[in-house]
Amino acid sequence: MALASGQSCFPPFEQFLWEHWDYRKTQVSNQNTHCDMMMWNRGLYGKLKHIFIHEPIEKIINVCRGEGKHLWDGWYQSKRFFNITKCKFNCIFGHYTELGMSTKIVIRCKYGFPVAIEE
Repeated sequence: MALASGQSCFPPFEQFLWEHWDYRKTQVSNQNTHCDMMMWNRGLYGKLKHIFIHEPIEKIINVCRGEGKHLWDGWYQSKRFFNITKCKFNCIFGHYTELGMSTKIVIRCKYGFPVAIEE
């Protein structure tokens, strides 16, 4: 499931990264929130809630490979804390509010790669 370079060729993992990975948190230069910009740029705008992870890919993958506690049916809770941003859509105002935090994450793993996150 990995290329010689160590990168994945597993489409569900690639989709997970596109939707949830934002290492070093993208900087916002206007009045929009980080969530507004990221959700728009990733084609997710309007989704009621979402999580962005601001950690290296290896740290996320490692939850599936021994650095996570198995919960049920392929879901694992990280043993370490992760820097994340939680986004919540405000239907009245049409934009996102956000909450940055350091917390343990719960992800679903397939073939040793994360494919979903519990929001």
